[in-house]
Amino acid sequence: MFNSIANNFGAGTIQFKDVQENNYIVLNAKFTCNPQDEAYKNADVLEINVPTLSIDRSTDSSVVVRFISRELYRGKIYAYDAGTIAKSWIKDKNTLCIEKLPVFNAQTELIIYIHALYCQLAQSSNATKGTQKTVNCISENNFFRVSTSNTFVVRFKKWAFFHLSFSGSDSSMDDADWDVFINNFPEDITTDIPFIGGRNSKHNLLSNINESKLEEGYLSLPASERNFGFNNTGDNPFIFAYLIRDYETAPEIEGRLHYETEQLQQGKYTFFQDVDLELIPSQSVVSFIGSMGLYSAGPGTFPAPDFPEEIPAFDAFFLAVHQHSNGLTVQLLEIQVTKTDGNTTIKVIDQAGDKNLAFKLFDTTIPVII
Repeated sequence: MFNSIANNFGAGTIQFKDVQENNYIVLNAKFTCNPQDEAYKNADVLEINVPTLSIDRSTDSSVVVRFISRELYRGKIYAYDAGTIAKSWIKDKNTLCIEKLPVFNAQTELIIYIHALYCQLAQSSNATKGTQKTVNCISENNFFRVSTSNTFVVRFKKWAFFHLSFSGSDSSMDDADWDVFINNFPEDITTDIPFIGGRNSKHNLLSNINESKLEEGYLSLPASERNFGFNNTGDNPFIFAYLIRDYETAPEIEGRLHYETEQLQQGKYTFFQDVDLELIPSQSVVSFIGSMGLYSAGPGTFPAPDFPEEIPAFDAFFLAVHQHSNGLTVQLLEIQVTKTDGNTTIKVIDQAGDKNLAFKLFDTTIPVII
């Protein structure tokens, strides 16, 4: 995280969240500016001076520029918030640029959202592979619907790419605040994010753009913030953003043995997801994180590729909570890590007499080293 040093268009100090690598940068920020400010009027391009970045120039990326527009009609306030996409790029190690669009010249306040990935210009490198996950939007009576083929998240350790394509909602919820849980979405992302799309009847050159909020896996959009006609057929509002996670770098601890993988697979349909295992061999303690949605009694046996040789085979018992439950239910699991001819398997056994191995695990216990 860092603050801007200066800018040429009259805005105040801008706070950025950042992920900086040697060939790309992800930046998140939200700030306001006034097109009637003399500095804004005199600027050809909006330039923000920042501390030295890890890349010196970038390919073009996009930011969202929006203004708030409300009208009172028959005692009710209707939203016609409007905006569009503007080009953005890193000019040099200390300058971020945003395209200045004449369509906003008559406004008195603009809100600019940066959820952008900037790649180093004219430099090739090996791509970093993330994990794409289809997300499910869970809402009361399933009133909120999305295009399943175009709604997904690609997760990296420090950031994520998110695309959501809205397909409709129940008319009974038109005047209600929306709170939707996004399954498989990282819960360590908190940001105000634009919901883009739809014809704006009051600002014909621009699109509807409303502000929603992502926090702890929930997407919130109050009724007062949704444009008139948000749910119109064919408008197809969407979210497109590179989002920084509130990641913490784990310190290296002597004797710490660690294994982490996004997914283990048994056969075609059985998965053990988000596996994170740590073991301390002396005065043995083992922690295990993961989730599974196996709707049978199991057990589930998973090959564990690239499992560290230093982690010994062990047997341990853990407490987990059910994936789908209306109360506090606990599931007792036995997890066996076995090694044979250089291959490691992780076997998950239900010890509580449950019919389903559908759980979320986050527990620490004492293992029996085999």
